[in-house]
Amino acid sequence: MSYYFIVNPNAGRKFGDVRERIERFFSGRSLRFEVEFTRAREHASELSARAALAGFQRVVAVGGDGTIRETAIPLLGKATALGILPCGSGNGLARNLYIPLDFDAALAGLISWEPRQVDAGLANGRPFFCAAGVGLDAEVAHDFNSLSSRRGILPYVWHAARRVLAYKPAPATAVVDGRRLELLSMINAVLNGVQYGGGARMAPGAYIDDGLLDLVSVKKASLPRLLAAVPALFRGTLHRHPDIYSAVQGRAIDLDCGAGSWYHLDGEDFYSEDGKVRFTVLPGALKVLAPKPSLPR
Repeated sequence: MSYYFIVNPNAGRKFGDVRERIERFFSGRSLRFEVEFTRAREHASELSARAALAGFQRVVAVGGDGTIRETAIPLLGKATALGILPCGSGNGLARNLYIPLDFDAALAGLISWEPRQVDAGLANGRPFFCAAGVGLDAEVAHDFNSLSSRRGILPYVWHAARRVLAYKPAPATAVVDGRRLELLSMINAVLNGVQYGGGARMAPGAYIDDGLLDLVSVKKASLPRLLAAVPALFRGTLHRHPDIYSAVQGRAIDLDCGAGSWYHLDGEDFYSEDGKVRFTVLPGALKVLAPKPSLPR
């Protein structure tokens, strides 16, 4: 078996010398491996494509959801399996797949777990694997990526708090498998699985391998009302708050949010000049190393 590790040096700092830890783990094992560090945005995709062409059977992303997304894109529809060592702020995809957030446990899993086939989403032709969205969360992602020099959950929460107090929802139209919906929400998120990142269970009825996407909307409400719903968000019971929450599943979701809108894909921000984003699903498009699902379906 052969492994190619793609490391985001910024995301991996909290685990110390990542290369040394990987080399120590593989020392004495009859396994081929290489370690490479990213140098810029989209570099992980370039390295992943090269690794697959070079015949590596496992390509491992070491970083957050952005690094994982870039690494996974060239592996869509390929026999090469994605591995994940979660080192990011939210670790949404790892949480959806029940991959341990402990570095050593996730590293050990890379040689014991069998590949699972999971779905991928597309947004205007761009792949995502965990969550996408427009509205408040997309603007927070843009702030976090462009204004914050620090990574981690606390800077993200700070940008979110700064935005939520002044945020005014704009009307949006959604067409879900032909069904038209009029929305006026703070957040219109499209999820491939339960987790949104950081433990936020935005779509408790979703599965990452069900061939569907979940459109979740959270309405504007008073700050005390929103704060009161936070525990439900992390328990996966936000659907019990229909005054602020709604969700619908589909295979194709068209969102029209008005000209000049930001949207995000696994935390990476993009800009839509006409405000229109089309989401579709690619069932079973990605092989990923992860524990077997243990929850009832």
